[in-house]
Amino acid sequence: MLSNWGVYRVFKREMWRLAQQKSSRNLFIIVPFVAFFILGAIYYKGALREVPIAVYDNDNSTLSRTYLRFLDASPTFKITHYMSAEDDIENSFVKNEVQGVFYIPKDFYKNVLRKTPVQVKVYTNSTNIVFGNLIYRSAVQITQLVSGSVVIKRMAPLGIDPSKISGTVLPVQVNSRVIGNPQYNYSYYLIPGLAIVLLQMIVFVVASRAFNNEWKNNTFQGLYTASKGDFLSMLIGKYLAFSIYGLGLCGFVLAILFPVFEIPIYGNIGSLLGLLFLLITVNIFLGFGVSLLFKNELIALDLAVFYNSPAFIFSGFTFPIWAMPWLNSSYAQIIPFTHFLTGFLKVYQLDSPIHFIWPEVWKLLLFLLVAFVLIVAGLTVNRKLIFPVNKIAAI
Repeated sequence: MLSNWGVYRVFKREMWRLAQQKSSRNLFIIVPFVAFFILGAIYYKGALREVPIAVYDNDNSTLSRTYLRFLDASPTFKITHYMSAEDDIENSFVKNEVQGVFYIPKDFYKNVLRKTPVQVKVYTNSTNIVFGNLIYRSAVQITQLVSGSVVIKRMAPLGIDPSKISGTVLPVQVNSRVIGNPQYNYSYYLIPGLAIVLLQMIVFVVASRAFNNEWKNNTFQGLYTASKGDFLSMLIGKYLAFSIYGLGLCGFVLAILFPVFEIPIYGNIGSLLGLLFLLITVNIFLGFGVSLLFKNELIALDLAVFYNSPAFIFSGFTFPIWAMPWLNSSYAQIIPFTHFLTGFLKVYQLDSPIHFIWPEVWKLLLFLLVAFVLIVAGLTVNRKLIFPVNKIAAI
């Protein structure tokens, strides 16, 4: 029978026990503090700026030098090397440590004046796909800007209003609007996802040793006495203690990590906290289920780490789930973080109303049901350890 005093005694005992255990204390306090700020330091600059590039001006004309000035004035690029005919373009990436090479061909200016199609060749180091995409996108923008200035200069003597020229040259225009992280800032993109996947992994790992650690250290009798043999009191008391520590980590992320690294939250903070609370709850009870099923603490820890380690990769955060092979995409569906992340991004970046995240909430509740099934299975497998002989409690 559930006892409020039993729950309180277990809760008080568990709070003190988690604080006393060096491994749990390190996982809940030291590891997050160090890991979160290392992540923040790595991505602190957010957007990539002053990417080193080399240029090869084979025309050396007024227009080619103008093009190079546009490149150097761009916040994206920094010209660190000017190549000559003796230099090899491909070797320049290694020799000069650049991420891109811009090649302006001979007769570049003359061909523009003759209205002959001309190309600026851009070589990118796509061993890192981030540099490749960034250089290509910025190169297109700068080339369009230079091309527009050429058209305006050519038509100005004709007395045509420059503001009307774009409609003549480009009758169909694209007006794009970026929804969610319009700054293309890597700290806004990566830090929240990495911090929360680490947070839920910590909670799951610590919870996976909630009961088997008691058996290992012969302290279960103290838990049994505090709850007066009532398993629900054990379960709820432990859950409340673990949730306090887990929510403390959530508070650390939202109240300290986000402000320190100036990460904006576009959506409703209440919805975000509710979703985080549900994720923490799911991972606590899943961990309890593993802890009750596996008496051996090391096996339970190995399973917890094996299950959670690929969460970030399989969540669709860095590569879309629909583009993965069916086996990988299927595995992604059995990780709670996958579904949390979808709802998190809807709130955090897209400012979606709460009713848009109900599909993710229901999926997380389904994981909660699975967790209770694991707990019941653990009770069945290790019943004699949980309820000593002649003291079998009704469940």
